[in-house]
Amino acid sequence: MSEFTVAMVGKTGNGKSAVGNSILGQYGKLNGRAFETSFAFNSCTQTCEEKTEEVNGVCFHVIDTPGVMDTEADVATTLKEINNCRQLCPEGVNALLLVTRCDQKFTLEEEHAIRDLKILFGEKLLKYGIVIFTHGDEVERAIEDGEVTDLDEYLLTFQKSNALHDVLRSVDQRKVLFNNRARGNAADRQRDELVGYIRGIMANKRPYGIPEVSVFYIRYKVNTCFPATSTVLIDGKHRSKMASLQVGTKVVSVGQEDTARAQLDTVYFFSHAAEDVLAPFIRITTAGGKTLHLSEGHYIYVGKDAMKTGALFTAREVKVGDVVHVVDALDQAPRAEEVIEVKTEIKRGLYCPHTLGGSLVVDGVCVSTYTEMFPPRVAHGLLWPVRVLYRMAPNLAAKIAQPQGDQGMPKWLGWLYDYVA
Repeated sequence: MSEFTVAMVGKTGNGKSAVGNSILGQYGKLNGRAFETSFAFNSCTQTCEEKTEEVNGVCFHVIDTPGVMDTEADVATTLKEINNCRQLCPEGVNALLLVTRCDQKFTLEEEHAIRDLKILFGEKLLKYGIVIFTHGDEVERAIEDGEVTDLDEYLLTFQKSNALHDVLRSVDQRKVLFNNRARGNAADRQRDELVGYIRGIMANKRPYGIPEVSVFYIRYKVNTCFPATSTVLIDGKHRSKMASLQVGTKVVSVGQEDTARAQLDTVYFFSHAAEDVLAPFIRITTAGGKTLHLSEGHYIYVGKDAMKTGALFTAREVKVGDVVHVVDALDQAPRAEEVIEVKTEIKRGLYCPHTLGGSLVVDGVCVSTYTEMFPPRVAHGLLWPVRVLYRMAPNLAAKIAQPQGDQGMPKWLGWLYDYVA
């Protein structure tokens, strides 16, 4: 018997739960719905659920997830449910079903939803993706009325969004039209078409593992890092993402004097370094167009005189109207810019590089390398032995400070966090 594990993802109101019921052949009160459905545009699925059923010689394991851009769920809840999804399919999924409606135009909101899905489930998402178009009865009506001849023509006629067609190209045109009112042979045909696509994916790829939610965040309810996509200026010449940064690299940093200019400092230690994890980050946008992502407990220089006084605030304390300090190039004096937006987003990766001086310029914004887990002066003092060891024996220091384990941090630092917490 064939056995498939699939996860359904998509916006609230697109009909994920109804698709799950159609796949499992469980439609209504007489034979019992597998997933609860609703005609309202609020999310009926608040938690991840898995249902299993054998249909026509195929055993389906179907996972229904809370909608991306849910009408009610906050970031913490979404992360919790993504973690639940991972636990429901520890060996991965054979396909990810991107559920969208064929009877509504693919809007900018839909584009953002796909972007969020890629952040949540990884860049490889679309290699396992199958687009499920719900409300297939609308296409059937258009065919009966002679407006179009098939789904492809319907999409070209009524769905003119370049973004949607980009998604379809990314999934190698794998798409299935679902009429969740279909029964009998009609329901079997759409299910069989889906099975054919799943078999094609399985022939070339291993199951896709759902990204892990930060164990550190789950355990302590805080994060103290930057995402993998944040950038630093290496050698004052070119930008590099956090995920590519190495111990020993010289990056642009800042001093704490009123007239100090951006200077080079050496990365000697990572308190966190984990790429394939999900975590919440605060996004700070400035009037000059800088966008910084950092964890809520990370310190940032805030206030007109912050570079002179060393005034540090956690990211969660930053508000619209506050002043942060930005730098574009080496030897440039930091300049003040007003914060115009503060939001929370889910991003991938946890990276916290430490420089010898204790400051850093990330995404063009001046920040500390320290977090609220310890006061900055205390943290700087605690890391004094690591700095001394790095100067005397950098290779040995790098080995001792090597991030490892499920927290993506040195074991001794994990023990210290556990003790303090």
